[in-house]
Amino acid sequence: MVPVPKKTSRPARAVLARFVVCALFLVASALHAAELRPPVVVIPGAPGTELVDAVSGKLLWPNAWLMTIPGGTDCLALPLEDPESAHVVTGGLVRAVRVAGMKFPVRVYGGLEKKLKSLGYHAGDWNAPTGEGEYFYFPYDWRQSVETSGRRLSVALGELYRKSPPGTPPAIVLGHSLGGLVARYALMYGDVALGMEGPLPPVTWAGSPQIGTLFLVATPNEGTFIALKRLEKGIYYSGRRGAFSKETLFTFPSVFDVIPASLPPLVDKDGRELAFRLDDPNDWERIGWSVVDESDDGSTIPRDAIRAHLARELARSARLRTALEQRADTPNPATVYGVAGLSRTVQRTALITKKKGKLEVRFDPPPGTGSVLKPILFEPGDSMVAARSLTAEGSSHDPTGSLCFTRVVHSKRSHHALLSSPEMLAALVEVLK
Repeated sequence: MVPVPKKTSRPARAVLARFVVCALFLVASALHAAELRPPVVVIPGAPGTELVDAVSGKLLWPNAWLMTIPGGTDCLALPLEDPESAHVVTGGLVRAVRVAGMKFPVRVYGGLEKKLKSLGYHAGDWNAPTGEGEYFYFPYDWRQSVETSGRRLSVALGELYRKSPPGTPPAIVLGHSLGGLVARYALMYGDVALGMEGPLPPVTWAGSPQIGTLFLVATPNEGTFIALKRLEKGIYYSGRRGAFSKETLFTFPSVFDVIPASLPPLVDKDGRELAFRLDDPNDWERIGWSVVDESDDGSTIPRDAIRAHLARELARSARLRTALEQRADTPNPATVYGVAGLSRTVQRTALITKKKGKLEVRFDPPPGTGSVLKPILFEPGDSMVAARSLTAEGSSHDPTGSLCFTRVVHSKRSHHALLSSPEMLAALVEVLK
C-alpha cells in the first residue's frame, strides 16, 4: 500500500516559499554579479579639466580670449596662504578650445573611448553607476597639490562604489601625467592628510577596495625638469600673453609637486657641473630663478612673500615625494602598469652663464656647442616626462611600494597622445578581457 503523504501545514508552506524566493534571489544576484564589469576611471593630466569662475560661471580655462590679453590668465593664480580658497570650480573635461567662433577639438581621449566602446563600455554617470561596463573621467583642479587632488579622488571613488551595485569589481584607473600621481596618492593613503611636520601616516592601501588596476601613463613618478623650466620661463608667453606667466605658475602647488626628486646638476657652457641646488631656496635667489629674481620688477608678489612661499612649497613637495616613496607592511594589492614614450627628448637640466656680472639661465646649447651639451641638457622621453622618470629608475620597485610594475610598455607617441597609443590600448584590452 502506497503511503499517503501528510498535508504540509500552512506555516511550513510559508517557510518553504520564503526559502525558494531567497534561493532564487541569491541565484539571480550571483548571475548579475558575474555580469558586472570593472569601471574604467580616467584621471586626466594638467591642464585637462575646465576651470570655471564660481560666482559668474565664466569659463576661465581654456579661454583663448584671456590668453590674448596681457596678463589675462593671471586670474587663475592661487592665494599663496590658502590655495584651496580660490573662487574657481572645476567644469568638465577639456574637449575643445574655441577661438574666434571656431572650435578646435582636443583628441587626447578619442582613441581610448573608441576602444572602450568596441569592448562594450559606455560613458557612465557618477551619480548613477550601473556596474555594466562604464568609463568615467575624474575632473579636478590641476593647480592644486597632488595630496589635495588625491584625497578628493578617494572621496569620489568611495561615493561611486556606494552607489554601485554590490559586487562591482575594483576599477581600472588610468592616470595620465599628473593624474598618475593623484591616483597613486589615493591608492596609498585614501583621504588621509600628510600634515606639514612629524611622522608621515603609514601606507594602508586605503584606495585598494576601489582601485584594482592602475595604469601610470606618462606619469612623472620621479618628477620632470619641465616644471622648473616653466617656473623660469612661463608657458608660451610673449609680452605677457599666452597660457600662464611664471608668476601665476609660481602659485600652483602641483608645479612644485613634479619637480624632480633627484635633480641633475646645472652646468656651465663647457658642460661642467655647478654646485647650485634647486631644492635649496637660497640657490634660487643666487641664480635668480623664476620670480625669485630680484631684478624682475614685473612681479606683483612682495619679495618676503615670494621667499616664504618658495621655502614652504619646496618643503611641502619634498614631504609629498617622501610619502609616495614609502612602503607598506603588506604588498600593493593593485596591479600597476606603466606606459612610457621614447620618441622625443625632454629637458634634463639647464645651462648657467654669466653676462655683465649677472647669472643667466639657458635651456638650449649656444651655437657650436650642441654636440657636447645636448646629451647633458636633454634625455629620452615623451617631450614632457623622461622615460627614466616614468619607470622610476631610482625606485627599488619593492612589492610593498606603489611602483612595483607588472609591466612597462613603451610607445613612440608623444606625451599627450600616449593615453590613446596602440601600446596603451593593447595592454588595456588584456586587462579587460
